[in-house]
Amino acid sequence: MADITISDDMLVGLEDKVVLITGGSSGIGRATAQLCLDLGANVVIGDISPPKAEFEKTEKLKFLEVNVTDWESLRNMFVQANEWFGRIDHVFANAGVAPTTDFLDVTLNEAGQLEPPNLRTVSVNLLGPIYTVRLASAYMTSLAKERPVGKGSIVLTASTSSFQNFSSGDYTITKHGVLGMMRGLGRQIESKNIRLNAVAPSWTASGIVSPENIKVMGITVQLPEVVARSVALLLADDKRHGDVIYSWNGHYREVNNAEGGLLSMAAKLLGNAENEESVMQKLREHKQNESPSS
Repeated sequence: MADITISDDMLVGLEDKVVLITGGSSGIGRATAQLCLDLGANVVIGDISPPKAEFEKTEKLKFLEVNVTDWESLRNMFVQANEWFGRIDHVFANAGVAPTTDFLDVTLNEAGQLEPPNLRTVSVNLLGPIYTVRLASAYMTSLAKERPVGKGSIVLTASTSSFQNFSSGDYTITKHGVLGMMRGLGRQIESKNIRLNAVAPSWTASGIVSPENIKVMGITVQLPEVVARSVALLLADDKRHGDVIYSWNGHYREVNNAEGGLLSMAAKLLGNAENEESVMQKLREHKQNESPSS
């Protein structure tokens, strides 16, 4: 697997770019917004509440109250960013919440019948990114006033729970879904001249969990600024597509595309020369080549 050292000169490509960030008022989103501003980018933050710690006033920063589970609310963010800056170069789909419920809990209504589970975490952590990627794709292409300078890019906030057992059902399901979204849409979105990558932070002071509760067990909790640098790298480096950067204790490693990463290990484990993706591409080609009468 590829260990990464992220130097400042690897991030200079963000100057004057337009970066849209959901969940940008706190934690990893806020740290990424600040880093992008420091690098000279224009930043649009969408969140359900204003930043907890104010940014230095600048025309390069815009804030909108946004609920990522509400299509019209999120769409308005893209409409406004397009109006303000004329284009959207990069999107960080970061908004997320902590676990909400145990899907196996028995909760009964007044009639004694089983109630459905609370889907808040699923809505924010999975439906929100799906909405965000759909909007980003459209507003970097056909709906953009101006096309992005170079390749557009989208970064998703996954997690180490995206590829491990993690005993928090609703949260883990959503983070597996985020990784699945990157893999399921990667080829299609690349054809639109857009890159799609993800970050997978380990324990981070991000508001999802209390850092104090983790530290008391002797576990190192990294600062959100650490994760922000991995996000900025994925935004700035136009050669990265389908990458997942894992961060822990201030260290970085690409774990999806790299030799010995998730994809290559899956191929070795399955031992199937004709993998499912190659078959899917052949089916698509076959369908395209079929005559209308057949």
